Amino acid sequence: LRSTSRPYFPDGVTHDNRHTEPFPIYINRAQGSKKWSVDEIELIDYWSGHGALLLGHSPPEIVEAVTQQMPRGTHYGACHALEVEWGGLVQELIPSAERIRFVNSGTEATLMAIRLARMHTGKNKFLKFAGHFHGWHDSVILGVNPPFETPVPGIPESVIDTTVICPPNDIDAVEKQLKSDPDIACVILEPTGGAFGTIPTNGEFLRQLRQITQDHGVILIFDEVISGFRVSPGGAQGYYNITPDLTTLAKILAGGLPGGAVAGKEELLNLISIKASKSNSRGQRMPHPGTFNANPLSAAAGIAMLRQVKTGVPHEKVNRSAKMLREGLVDVIDQHKLDWAVYGEFSGVKFLIGHGVDGLRAADFDPYNWEPHH
Repeated sequence: LRSTSRPYFPDGVTHDNRHTEPFPIYINRAQGSKKWSVDEIELIDYWSGHGALLLGHSPPEIVEAVTQQMPRGTHYGACHALEVEWGGLVQELIPSAERIRFVNSGTEATLMAIRLARMHTGKNKFLKFAGHFHGWHDSVILGVNPPFETPVPGIPESVIDTTVICPPNDIDAVEKQLKSDPDIACVILEPTGGAFGTIPTNGEFLRQLRQITQDHGVILIFDEVISGFRVSPGGAQGYYNITPDLTTLAKILAGGLPGGAVAGKEELLNLISIKASKSNSRGQRMPHPGTFNANPLSAAAGIAMLRQVKTGVPHEKVNRSAKMLREGLVDVIDQHKLDWAVYGEFSGVKFLIGHGVDGLRAADFDPYNWEPHH
């Protein structure tokens, strides 16, 4: 299939992470924790739909919801009852969700959140952390992969100049930036750390960050595209009991279908409102169209998913399974005296091949105190 796909797609793939050697993995079907290649090779799926599949592939509740909705219409181009129920579940579960706006992806969600923060504060810059991923639009794709200072081609200098990149988990660096630069509108981060804990963070840093942003009048955005509904029913903010000003959501939100959202303070989300804009101090509003916003198929899948999320049962199961897997892998690594580590929190399982510390057992590896050796 790779040879037949190359005339259509760059490298024959439709996502950077699907470019593998000697050829991409082509999947024919999937069920539960398994997926089968076009050659009918059975694979255990640890990828989980880029983190969107909390219940595994094709859970009966999601399949039934989408199957029932399909003949009723796939795109109304109008408001519908499903979006109201979907939004109600988000508001019930996510502590910061005074108001919600549905979008189509995590990238769209962070784009909206940053723009709302700029509009609300009247400031231009935003601060992010090295190694944290917030989608691929111009501002946020900077500083994702090492070397973090390397420019991304195709992004104007004027955009680069509005992006401030700080080392992860360095509260002193954040405070220094906010004190010295009055033009920073917001701070955005993955609240479980870059790439869902590949660069981990913790509740203490989040609490410090919440306090500092409040002290400086800077909007705090939790990018919970991955952690939302996965870490706990209320996401990382529910688990740590820390409420940001804005939250970005996707993946689990739509039950494995395309969909995203921005949730947050009423005064911020109402910058989209036609009616509210007539009474705000600037008399301005942020326009927000979007052909597939709150698509009824995504809404149906999202409702079925969030009903399961409410119970907390999926989180107990996936966290327990991940912990068991991490501990088993650590035992194997130490048995073979390998220079490797396995770590992670919640349902995350992270590999580090070659930690570079002589004599360090995998069981003693601490990702919070490890620095890469060059």
